[in-house]
Amino acid sequence: YQRRVRGLRKATSWGMTIDPDIIILKPNSPLTNVYFNSDSWTHRNRCDIQGGVLYAGPIPTNFVVPGANSGSTPNNAAAILQSDGRTIVQGQPFTRCTAGGPATALVRFPNADIYTDGIVGAHGGSGMSSLGGTLRLGELMKGSGPVRHALKINLDSVNYYSGGTPASYRWPAQKADGCAPGCYTGNNPALKMGSLVALNTSVDLDKLGFETEPGRSLAWTFQNYGAYIVDSTAWSVYAIETEQSPDGDYQTQFSQSWGFSLTPSSKDTPWSRDMDRIFLSLSVVDSWNEDIWKQVIASNGNEGAGGGQPLQPWAPPY
Repeated sequence: YQRRVRGLRKATSWGMTIDPDIIILKPNSPLTNVYFNSDSWTHRNRCDIQGGVLYAGPIPTNFVVPGANSGSTPNNAAAILQSDGRTIVQGQPFTRCTAGGPATALVRFPNADIYTDGIVGAHGGSGMSSLGGTLRLGELMKGSGPVRHALKINLDSVNYYSGGTPASYRWPAQKADGCAPGCYTGNNPALKMGSLVALNTSVDLDKLGFETEPGRSLAWTFQNYGAYIVDSTAWSVYAIETEQSPDGDYQTQFSQSWGFSLTPSSKDTPWSRDMDRIFLSLSVVDSWNEDIWKQVIASNGNEGAGGGQPLQPWAPPY
């Protein structure tokens, strides 16, 4: 069952934005300490060691994640694969200002095992995964075909339902923003932190008037797999989670592939207009909860998210 996200506010401050997930899957790299730093989202640079070791993980020596500044305070939810090849250590906001220099974060979140459900992680607004749902390098590029997995997005917190915690979030989110419920002023009881949103199958993508090839392809993924709300943007923009890793930066790769920016400042570009077409047409999969998830898991591929016939075949086992 899907409930149309009526009242979703059109983003007005930027054409499109990203929320980089720091994905480090290099288990043979040098074991590197990640130290406490409290600069967080204060616009300070996050570069300096201000406390003890939060966690450690294999990180290539030359991998750099720039610090914050007055105009940029990315969430930088990190997922670091340990040397056992299965444990993911997660923290936020990950920073490493110089090659070979100290790595820092504010918070360590629970570890995850890539052979289990992959739900928990370092997205501070929801407690959801730093790895699952991220747009990865090579996806949504020219010739790559459609993205075949659920995505992760952020909306301005004014869109989220204003009911008090725990009504401020829903499964699979583990929590809501620290500012909730005060900063949540939406009026749709289904739209909360953790909601699975999608383009309803009744939406004819060919009639939405897409102006870009990747916009039309992304809409297909929203319709067939959907996206989980995992954080807040804290300003009037849409955001999608993308990979930043030792192998490259998704935003750079996208621009090189398509010849235009993934994150244009103007709302008056073909890509920005395509993002409005997607986000303003979304519905909440309101029948999706932990009990239905368990039922779907037990169906061995015969049901999809929310129950019912799956729109796409399940991915093969790991």
